[in-house]
Amino acid sequence: MRKIFVFILNIPWTILGIIIFGILSLPKNITIDRNKKVIVLIVHRLWLNEIFLGRIVNGFAIRNVILLAKNFSDSIYNHELIHISQFKKIPLFFPLFYCMEFIKNGYYKNKYEIEAYEQNLEKSV
Repeated sequence: MRKIFVFILNIPWTILGIIIFGILSLPKNITIDRNKKVIVLIVHRLWLNEIFLGRIVNGFAIRNVILLAKNFSDSIYNHELIHISQFKKIPLFFPLFYCMEFIKNGYYKNKYEIEAYEQNLEKSV
């Protein structure tokens, strides 16, 4: 029951991920990772994110949509999968919490980024 509830709460974020970020980033390839239950869009550049962050971005996750720049690596994909799991833990409100953390601490001291980098490092060891 909780999975259905979480899914329903996050539908707006999935739509936002596909329509706003996905389509505007001009996807070169769209696939579905059935094992991880995510939609993966390969794009030339994540220019919307780059404008916001002021740096090159190779991956971005919003609910169950992952956007990857054409030069992505498995490490970047796994990092974004961790953000997907964070979305599941805090349905509906995760993007807001992430943004507040980003405003307060920046990208590299953002607790959600720290968690994603640490978990990704643990997986690769």
